[in-house]
Amino acid sequence: MRQTDLESFLAVVRHGSFVAAARERGLTGSALSQTIRALEEDLQVRLFNRTTRSVVPTEAGDLLARRLMPALADIRASLDEVRSLGGRPSGRVRVNAPAPALDWLIVPHLPAFLHSYPDIAVEIFEDASNVDIVAEGYDVGIRLGLEMAQDMIALPLGPEQDYAVVGSPAYLEREGRPDTPQDLTHFECIRHRFPSGRIFPWRFRAGDEDIAIVPRGRLTVSTARHAVEAAVGGTGLARVALPYAQNALGEGRLVRVLDRFTPRLPAWHLYYPSRRHMPPALRAFVDFFAKAAR
Repeated sequence: MRQTDLESFLAVVRHGSFVAAARERGLTGSALSQTIRALEEDLQVRLFNRTTRSVVPTEAGDLLARRLMPALADIRASLDEVRSLGGRPSGRVRVNAPAPALDWLIVPHLPAFLHSYPDIAVEIFEDASNVDIVAEGYDVGIRLGLEMAQDMIALPLGPEQDYAVVGSPAYLEREGRPDTPQDLTHFECIRHRFPSGRIFPWRFRAGDEDIAIVPRGRLTVSTARHAVEAAVGGTGLARVALPYAQNALGEGRLVRVLDRFTPRLPAWHLYYPSRRHMPPALRAFVDFFAKAAR
């Protein structure tokens, strides 16, 4: 029974799919299926219930996965620590973060990080859902504020966040401007749907009152960049993290509205599990980006 076989087993658990797990592991579907069958024969127990639509761990498979995840994480950390005794941190860092954090705080600094640490590999996963980074096999996550499990270590990453409601001059001239957040019910809004299926609510503050509005509109997108493009084209109003609209605002292609009702949101936070031994690659990643994203 090899460590790579156990890693493949966990990949199937994470994805709930042999196809997706095989893609992650760089294997063919038949090779991965054979690996799982061999594990089941060796353990004398079924690990998955398979149907044409799903792959779900059995009670034994769930128990094995829960025990293996922290154990293999410790093994990987120990091996990376030993490799790093040569003077350079090495290993892999898997990062889960929403698009705005990646676009403005991580990706611009990746070339410098990879140049500084040639023995570290980085995998980036764009995700805005509320994910359990330990269960899903990630080393570090990034979310707004402190929206994460309590047993995590969190560090602020960059400044507080400013979200802006914007529209094109032509649209505002044609439809007028909203004076309060409640006026948005009379405007065409460009909605943003999360991968979970939930529509991104627009949040405002009037005095001491917090207001959350689920916008109405005919256009729904999954990225802020598409929302900005649609707003520039006069489709309606969009609410996006300010950096996405900064250029268009500076060039006069977009105008900001309702800014006095738009509070600043907590800064992005980089977070990771509290472990007895922190892998050197993860330590290098955390230290580098905590400084670079200031």
